[in-house]
Amino acid sequence: MEKNQVFRLVKYIWPHWYLLPPVLSCMISATLLSLAPPWLMGVVLIDRVILAKEASLLTWVVLGVLGSVIFRQIFDFSQRYLLALLSQRAIHQLRCDLYLHLEQLPLSYFSRTPVGDLVSRQVNDADSLEDGLQALVTEAGVHLILMLGTLALLFSLNARLTFYILPFMFLLGVTMHVFRRVVRGSSLAVRQRLGQLSTLVTETLSGIGVVKAFSMERAELSRFSGLSVNILRANLRLARLEGFYSSSVELILISGTVLVVWLAAPQVIAEQMTLGALVAYLSYLTRFYDPLKGLSRANFQIQKSVGAAERIFAVLDTAEETTEDPTGVLLPRTTGKLTFENVDFAYDPQRPVLNDFSLEIQPGEVVALVGTSGAGKTTLINLLLRFYTPTAGRILLDGVPLDTLDVQSLRSQISLVSQEPFLFSTTVRDNILYGNPQAEHSQVEQAAKNANIHDFIVTLPQGYQTLVGQRGVALSGGQRQRISLARAFLKDSPVLLLDEATTSVDSEAEALIQDALEQLTLGRTTLIIAHRLSSLHRAQRIIILENGRITEEGTHQSLLARPSLYRKLYDLQTLEQPVP
Repeated sequence: MEKNQVFRLVKYIWPHWYLLPPVLSCMISATLLSLAPPWLMGVVLIDRVILAKEASLLTWVVLGVLGSVIFRQIFDFSQRYLLALLSQRAIHQLRCDLYLHLEQLPLSYFSRTPVGDLVSRQVNDADSLEDGLQALVTEAGVHLILMLGTLALLFSLNARLTFYILPFMFLLGVTMHVFRRVVRGSSLAVRQRLGQLSTLVTETLSGIGVVKAFSMERAELSRFSGLSVNILRANLRLARLEGFYSSSVELILISGTVLVVWLAAPQVIAEQMTLGALVAYLSYLTRFYDPLKGLSRANFQIQKSVGAAERIFAVLDTAEETTEDPTGVLLPRTTGKLTFENVDFAYDPQRPVLNDFSLEIQPGEVVALVGTSGAGKTTLINLLLRFYTPTAGRILLDGVPLDTLDVQSLRSQISLVSQEPFLFSTTVRDNILYGNPQAEHSQVEQAAKNANIHDFIVTLPQGYQTLVGQRGVALSGGQRQRISLARAFLKDSPVLLLDEATTSVDSEAEALIQDALEQLTLGRTTLIIAHRLSSLHRAQRIIILENGRITEEGTHQSLLARPSLYRKLYDLQTLEQPVP
């Protein structure tokens, strides 16, 4: 792995450093015990028992071999378990850090990064990184210790022969280095394609109703198949590289063995080397090759994991949204006065959304924003919540500029009820508690009653403990919206933002929601975005937005009394009403 990535992974290993000494002890013990059988079977059994005809040592040879194998397995099991424990804890912390970091990224990051790709980094890449982490520890531990220990025994048995095989080791090192970057690039390509596939699956399953309604199953399968084929090809390329790499390593190592046999056989015939020593030497040479092969496999696995590491750390290196600022102002409960001073904003510099927008909303005032799509209505809500920052001008809450406030303190002052209420796949109670996680159950029930949803909840099989399904699929749109309103009641904040709160519900549900909104807006500064102009009777002021500017404002009656965009939109909606 790249040095900086290795260092960053070490930071996740270090909190569990106390596991390293037993891992290392078991590793060394298992490695040294694996070196005993060749010596006992070669030098002792052949030279000192069979050729010397000394049967008294046979029992000790058998017990030695059996004992070394049994104890090696015990130490090997312990080392593997402790290493798994170490890597699992490190990767667990990495996953949690990545998840927390994702939660703290600004909203703009998610608008340009597919959610499916982020899920793939969180799950698939983290798993691949775990394999690389274990390979890294194994490479630095088991294989390195075994290689050095075996090399020392080879020199003790025949230093001359050992010097002859060292050039092959150098050639192996060169081969590993050459393949390193190629494998890493191919692995990164596989990871990127897996991220694209995860994105497609996430989008398709999220919109499965649309897919079925338009009979697009075959078309979506074609898209999926195309991406899957790309992954197949990338994996086949990686498999070809791995096969060629393994074959190259094997060819280098077998060449060294052939050279040893070619040079050692005449020495045995000339009695310059005993038969037992040759058997032991060849056995240790095989043992020497095993860690070298292990190092090459570990190198391949590590380079594959580098692609996953790059994708994970690319997310972790993305600047977070600062939600807790030591210098940020912590507000007590505010009165809810909102002030926009000459605010400009653009998602794309070439396409401004707000132009010199100024507005003052008094505490407890209910103000509605009306305009065509793209006029900047929802953008104002995003700016109030500091999902984005104005490119010019400023916004104030109770006279304090938003950019000087602690973000969490700011958002605690605001409740949002959006057009598409989002429910989590947990219980009804847990979804309402999002408004105030510390609330008592009696408070949850009261919030539900205020939102006109309590009577429905108690009819559910498990009442407030009923699971709502993914995104609240088990509930109707109106029921989801009223649970969202219950959240807002429970939060009890001084500022309320209503973004198309009744757009996607039927008339009966709208009546229940409107009744709940009557209570919710009492005493709260309320900013309403609505397409249904008939629902704006609560608004004390109606602001007309066109091209990011205020072009008109007034009450419902005053705007209807003169030619205006509001009058035009109202007449169009009146014509669209069904005839009784």
